[in-house]
Amino acid sequence: MGTFLPWLRSGSVTRTSYEVLALRGFAGLDGVSGEVVRGVWVGLTPLAVCCVVLWAVRFRRIAACLALIFGTIAGTVAALAAVQGGNEAALVGISVIGPVVTLGGAVLGVAGAITVLTARTRTAISTPGGAP
Repeated sequence: MGTFLPWLRSGSVTRTSYEVLALRGFAGLDGVSGEVVRGVWVGLTPLAVCCVVLWAVRFRRIAACLALIFGTIAGTVAALAAVQGGNEAALVGISVIGPVVTLGGAVLGVAGAITVLTARTRTAISTPGGAP
């Protein structure tokens, strides 16, 4: 996940998305709305781990549904940040690497989830003689 990569650049200092969340009071997201945003964003990492664990224990459709949720949330935030970033002349701006890597992972997760959810499962076809 690219959430641990730089998302914000201020002069020569870069900050991860989690460090940016500590600044949510400056953005007017203090109180309940800020806690919801923080909770959802911090909850993405355990959600990604749950997807991998569920896939490993062969609950593939449940893992795919969770991957859709993960990809939608992370991809939307990353796409918005990537579109706003890229102005290198600004004193404070969005570092593009974190949002782009997160967006790439989200797109791959959603594509994989759609593939799993739309794939047909293979079943054994039994013949009238009894042997499959």
